Amino acid sequence: MKNSILAAAVLLALIAGVADAQTATPAAAPAAAPAKAAPAKATAASTGPVVVMRAEQRAARNAFTEATRPIRAERAATVKAAEEKAMADAKAAGENPLVARRNANRVAMAATRADFEAKMKGPTATSDAALAAVTAKLSAASK
Repeated sequence: MKNSILAAAVLLALIAGVADAQTATPAAAPAAAPAKAAPAKATAASTGPVVVMRAEQRAARNAFTEATRPIRAERAATVKAAEEKAMADAKAAGENPLVARRNANRVAMAATRADFEAKMKGPTATSDAALAAVTAKLSAASK
């Protein structure tokens, strides 16, 4: 009994010590000294190959997002117009407008799928090529 209580107390002290070590602040910090400002982008100054690769991947993904945003917005507007028309028709007919909207969404998404995928091929191919080039550059640099 004594051993288990002692073991529990030691375990609790260790856990509390670890938690305290994680949240402890330096006690000898001068009050009058101005605090150092953290750099805005610490990773921007790094030249490590993985950091550079991730920055290039992020840039490629952002370029893809910007290129596809108008395509997605156009499809969303078409679908929304179809949903609103279906809801208005359902209200006029005394049917459930939410069911009509759901059904209209599926129909409109299926109707615009071919055009949407055709418009997305260009930005998708560009993004895939950019990401493959970044990966190839990292592989070549690491050899």
